[in-house]
Order: sequence, then C-alpha cells, then structure tokens
Amino acid sequence: MEISAPKEWFNLIEDLKKEKGIGIIIGETDTGKSTLTKFLIKTLCEEGLRVSLIDADIGQSFLGPPTTIGLMLFDSPPEWNSIRSPKIFFVGSTSPENHFRIHLEGVKKMLKKAISYQSQIILIDTTGYISGEGGKELKKRKIDLISPKYIISIERSGELEALLNLYKDNPNYKIYRLLPSEKVKIRTIEERRRYRIKSFQEYFKDSSTMEIKIDEKNIEGEVISSRGFYIPTSWALQTEGLLVGLKNSEDETMGLGIIKEYSKECGILKILTPIRENISEIKSIQLGSLILGHNFEEVKF
Repeated sequence: MEISAPKEWFNLIEDLKKEKGIGIIIGETDTGKSTLTKFLIKTLCEEGLRVSLIDADIGQSFLGPPTTIGLMLFDSPPEWNSIRSPKIFFVGSTSPENHFRIHLEGVKKMLKKAISYQSQIILIDTTGYISGEGGKELKKRKIDLISPKYIISIERSGELEALLNLYKDNPNYKIYRLLPSEKVKIRTIEERRRYRIKSFQEYFKDSSTMEIKIDEKNIEGEVISSRGFYIPTSWALQTEGLLVGLKNSEDETMGLGIIKEYSKECGILKILTPIRENISEIKSIQLGSLILGHNFEEVKF
C-alpha cells in the first residue's frame, strides 16, 4: 500500500536519517499514528537503515495479538500483511488504564531487546489513551522511561500541548508537531472491537489444548476486572476464557493461551494455545485481565 505523505513527514525522515536514535509517536485515537509509523519504517528501510518497531498499542496492535506489546527488527521494507513471529510481551489487557506498571515494564523490556539488535532507529507506537490526567501521566512516564530523542506528536487542536510543554525547553528532546493525515479513516468502537476479534481468531486459528500441572509452574499476574477490582488468583484460575501469557525461564512471553478448564482436585489446567514447540520450556503462567468468548469476543468480568 502506497502512502501519500505530507512534506513534514519527509522532513522528519531526513532528521531520523542524520541523527538516528529513539522516537516515540503519540496522538489520540484515529490520528494516523500507525500510518505514520509504517511510512517511516518503509522509507527508512529503503535508505538502508535498520529500524526496530515497538508496537505498544495493546488494543489495536498490528505486530502482535491484542493485549501484547510487539517488537520486530526491519532491515528491508516490510510487507505488512505477511508479518510473522514478532517478539511479544503480554500485558493482559487491551487498555493500559489500571495496568500502568506492567505496560511500562513491557516497553522497557522491549526497548532493551531492540537496543541489543543494534538498531539504528527505534520507533515506539503508542495507544490513543491521552485524555485526562491518566492518559497524560502514562505518556509522561513512558517518555521519562525511554528518554527518546524524538517526541513525534500528531494532534488535531492542541490536545497534547500540556504534555509537550513539559519537554519543550529540554535540549535532550526534539519535538515534532504533525497534523493528522487527511486520509485517516475514523473507526467506530464496533470496528475496533471487530478488529480485535479478527486478530485473536487469526492468532489462535491453529491452536490445540494442552494440560499443565499447576504445581510445576509459577502463577503470576494481577487480574483486574473492568470496574477496577482485583480478582483473587484462585477465582481467576477457574474462569473459563481467561487470557494468559505463557513464559519461559528468561521471563519472556512465548505465546498466549486461553483457560478452558481447571481441575482444582487434580491441579490440572487445560489451556488452548498455538504453542506447539518447546512446551517443556513453559515455566510461568501470567494471568491476564481479559475473558474471551467462544468466538474470541471480549467478555467483561
């Protein structure tokens, strides 16, 4: 897909080519963050640069399944419809609200991994959660955590200025203010919901059910209901459809799973997962805060 880009995007490309480094892309929902991200990666790769993308948009991710932060290194222009096997970090929710700690932990871990790839440029795409004190605080914490050289904002009418003003006089940051592309398609809540369903269906399409002995694995993760209440682990394990992350001894997410059945008497957990290889390497089960129905639709606690 060819992207029609305004002049300001090419100016940004020139700066990235010259100075390289880390850039974070922020903006409201439906401002074209992902469109800009894809354009930057394609154009920079055509210039022969190694670019890593950290896709931290856990609700509308295009690298990994929803609820995860994805990471991939590109050294040639990608075919976005055929991206396979990105590194993922399981956050466990499609929104960072009430999940700041685990979300920021994932960004930090993926940034460390991207640096180890000897990436010349690292781009971090973010969620559209910017409204209110919560949205501003999350973006501030993220910027302070990763110390990007470039803060790339896409805003319609100054909605990011309260955040950007915190950094405008700091010489360590270059701030770019871009307008949303005129070709950005506004997606409804229902369209976003269907996108997540389709993404989960694609991810779990070749899955099978495995049995795991609970006493042989670490059980971790905070399970938080849609109303912000903490759910006890003993209850969560018995919740059919609960999404979980399966992790190895290096604390890396190997893949996702869905709880199908739990036998407390036998200590056996049945999990639907696409993981087929290296099953013995699963050391931890990270409980998420999302329940999926039989058609992979989201079911609220």
